Amino acid sequence: GFVGLAMAGVAMSSRSKYNEVKDIHIPETAKSIMELDHLVLKKDVGFFPRLLLFEKQGHYVGTVKPLHIPFFLYPVSFLLRDSLIMMIPLRYGVFSYDGTLLFTLKRTGMKDSRVHIYDANGENIGVYVQEDFRSVTKVKARLKDEEGQVILPVEMKGFSGDFSLFDEDGEQWAHFYNGYFPHTYTNLFRDMDNDIVDIKEDLSQKNKTLLLAMICYVFLERSR
Repeated sequence: GFVGLAMAGVAMSSRSKYNEVKDIHIPETAKSIMELDHLVLKKDVGFFPRLLLFEKQGHYVGTVKPLHIPFFLYPVSFLLRDSLIMMIPLRYGVFSYDGTLLFTLKRTGMKDSRVHIYDANGENIGVYVQEDFRSVTKVKARLKDEEGQVILPVEMKGFSGDFSLFDEDGEQWAHFYNGYFPHTYTNLFRDMDNDIVDIKEDLSQKNKTLLLAMICYVFLERSR
């Protein structure tokens, strides 16, 4: 029926994308995502939201993808935008370039998005709470540790232009902007207008994990 045809169409699209890139060597980084002071984030082709993560120099550093999707949910992916698909309480894993699971995140809640963040061992380390449906032009949220303490207030006016996130002491944790990606790969990606995030270098391992999880969720939620 229609669902089968739609799934076949997405599969063909994914295969077409694979054929475009299979002969292009994209070097992998020798660094962990946790060591980097920036990320380039790209939407990947799939039934559910996925991200590819790169360094500015073009090195592939990892991926973000859903884990354990029940088969009956696949038809939903053809009917909903990514922002609505992300309301389904699936767990998403953030993996390094070699497939090592670094941490996971899972959204719950209806009135607000509560994105629970877990380390590689499944231990809860914090939560990102985003006020949904309050404004179509502004995102207001709070990033909290496992004890419920706010470590980063979040306010973003859409995704156009440059903007930064500051903690309550005025320290910049992240700077979002559109920038250049190596011209070698422009048959794969655009060379300009790419989503890049600069990340504060001296964050603790836990706070950096929480920040990266928040960033991944925000970009997963953006509609294609």
